[in-house]
Amino acid sequence: MFRKTPDKPDPLVQRMRKIADVPVEEVTYSSVTPGEKRSDRKPTFKAATLAFITGERVDVVVKNVSDTGARVEFMRDIQLPDRVLVSEPTLRLKTWAYVIWQTRGAAGLQFVKT
Repeated sequence: MFRKTPDKPDPLVQRMRKIADVPVEEVTYSSVTPGEKRSDRKPTFKAATLAFITGERVDVVVKNVSDTGARVEFMRDIQLPDRVLVSEPTLRLKTWAYVIWQTRGAAGLQFVKT
């Protein structure tokens, strides 16, 4: 009664299979030398904004934050510049940061020391 006909594949299933077929990037990103302790990261899920020097803004989600940086994720497929302004009011975060690493949809930021 509610079965899908085999001649009409579900577009959502096709899209999910296409996403699942993308190979996982196995890259380690760390500026910490072996034996050196990393800053403690606090998991979070906060909406934030990255502003570029050109004036463009990108909405992101801060996934974790530490005293020295943050991991952000975003939906747009873009290449971030080397330096961005991170703004998130509830974390009292409004600072410039260097983009240390970037993959498809995520980036690691290192806060600029002032």
